[in-house]
Amino acid sequence: MNATIKNYVELIKFRLTTTVVATSSFGYLIALKYAKGTHWLDDFNWLLFIGVLVGGMLIVFAANGLNQIIEKENDGKMSRTSNRPIVEGRISVRDARVFCWITGFLGIFTLIAVGASFLSVLLGGLSLVIYVFVYTPMKQVSPMAVMIGAIPGALPPWIGYAAIVPRLDELGLILFLIQFFWQFPHFWAIAWMLHDDYQKAGYWLLPTKSGRDKRSAYQVLIYTVILVMVSMMPLMYGIASIKAISVILPLGLFFLFKAYRLFVTLEVSEAKKLLYASFLYTPIVFLSYILF
Repeated sequence: MNATIKNYVELIKFRLTTTVVATSSFGYLIALKYAKGTHWLDDFNWLLFIGVLVGGMLIVFAANGLNQIIEKENDGKMSRTSNRPIVEGRISVRDARVFCWITGFLGIFTLIAVGASFLSVLLGGLSLVIYVFVYTPMKQVSPMAVMIGAIPGALPPWIGYAAIVPRLDELGLILFLIQFFWQFPHFWAIAWMLHDDYQKAGYWLLPTKSGRDKRSAYQVLIYTVILVMVSMMPLMYGIASIKAISVILPLGLFFLFKAYRLFVTLEVSEAKKLLYASFLYTPIVFLSYILF
């Protein structure tokens, strides 16, 4: 039983999933503060909050598992993925497929059951469809796959936000854009570190076909600049105060410096430092919007 649980934890990438879905909680809290004003915590709905987290988590479980089913052959070619449960036959493709579709539908049903808005449910479903059926097959075709993959990866904070604010508005879009642009320096740092391993499966995940060069590093730098600028935009809508900006701006400059160091050196060690800096960025930015 323990071995089976461990196999399915690996299939759904549980640890990664929790970090992704955590951003939906930030979106929920930011929306509550924005929509309810000074006494926003008085309107906190635990059922809706937990339902959004659980529903989102189940959807990401399904996406991660279906991704591994589709990429079974390529995963076996790469050192970092050759020990995944489907590759090693610890979970059959049929069992994994059944499990993933059940978790995916349960995720959507959970969002509906707790009263999440239509927009929140729609975004949850879109994240699953785009990740599995567009991003995954595109990875072997074009570096544009990273752009496509960034869309479902950027939806969790908007899903949480839309649970409270059930309409398309500027702040929801800004939260999406922050998470969207953050993924480029984050994921390209990973792709920089693992470029040789990705090549074994024919994946081109750096910005240019030439790999670890100045042109790729320049794009990392440019997207980091855009990210820092977008992170300032909530100030325009009264959700971020000057105190928040006093935290976000130095953090953004630090992140930008790490991207610049990668541009200057092109070293894998600098890509690793950029990756670590990315882990700090969005949690601190979103918490700044909430606390200040």
